[in-house]
Amino acid sequence: MGCASANGPHANDVKTPPRSAQFDVALDWNYALRPGIPKYLGSVPLEMGSVQNAGQVTYIASTLGKVIAIDNASGREIWTQNFDMPVTSGPIVNAKGIYIGLSSGTIHRLNPRTGEHIWHYETGGAVESGLSVGEGIVACVNVNNRAFAINEEDGTLLWRRERPRPNEFSMYGQSSPLIQNGMVYLGFSDGYVVAYAAQNGTAVWSRELAPDARFKDMDVKPALDKDVLYVAASSGGLYALSADDGHTLWQRDIFGISSIRVFQNSLYVSSQSGILRIEKKSGETIWQNVIQKESLISELQLGKSYIYASVQKYGLVILDRIDGTLRHVIDLGSDFTAAPQLSPGVLTAISNNSTVYRLFVNDEPIGQ
Repeated sequence: MGCASANGPHANDVKTPPRSAQFDVALDWNYALRPGIPKYLGSVPLEMGSVQNAGQVTYIASTLGKVIAIDNASGREIWTQNFDMPVTSGPIVNAKGIYIGLSSGTIHRLNPRTGEHIWHYETGGAVESGLSVGEGIVACVNVNNRAFAINEEDGTLLWRRERPRPNEFSMYGQSSPLIQNGMVYLGFSDGYVVAYAAQNGTAVWSRELAPDARFKDMDVKPALDKDVLYVAASSGGLYALSADDGHTLWQRDIFGISSIRVFQNSLYVSSQSGILRIEKKSGETIWQNVIQKESLISELQLGKSYIYASVQKYGLVILDRIDGTLRHVIDLGSDFTAAPQLSPGVLTAISNNSTVYRLFVNDEPIGQ
């Protein structure tokens, strides 16, 4: 893997690193989406969609109002499903279907082979990244602070819960629920995290994080490791909680966290403070790479050797997973906001000009 100039992993005053003109791996194909609806979130291009590589097919969900299936061998379109609203959550792909959420609040399950509708459910408020599927449940939180657990098979409602919607300004998006071990862990925009029994929605415990924080909302999917739940509040930082009753084990002040990943003895965190590797038992920083001060960094993708992320108004970045050294910035001539997706040997990303790039990389995903 080629190198651009790198910064030391512990630097807190990192200068903007030079951008490489191109990455030294093969570009398999790129696919430019044609607009189906006007640009979302104003006139400035901002692609809040995402991609999912599943076997021989790449699925694309775009805020241009499209879900597209691309054949990985040829780079050609297999099918397209058009919507009259931006797709703002998903795609989540499994053997049973493709699951997406729209800015209108509708959840759809599509046939992965044909793109045809199987069922839909109306939540009544935009679902902006807050969608998860697991253990037979499709779970989401919408912009109105309402949580839904939907039967994956037929799209019927299993249970619904709601918390007060705060008056304070909140960040874009909602926390995707974590469905694991018969529980659904949910973060709400009023700063509460709640553990629900997956099948009936009984609240096992709830607690408020950072009651005095400026931004209380929780926009990050929790991560569970054995009996510890890792969660984040917008300006309240990173918390390690007991999964049994929600009490705090430790807390770190890290602003603007966008993702938490767990692997072995470490947490990998993306935030407006950069990308950090943290010792999961103590919460101490192993390394921190600022990348670019106060930049918006996407959810992380962990590989055996590298960490991958999108940095808005900058590019796709690749860091050494062990020591946090910046290895490369991939400049494809466009801004990136949506998280890239790593699958064995392949990195796929959608840019803010709604072009999908499929790159060959010598790496494979690990961890959560």
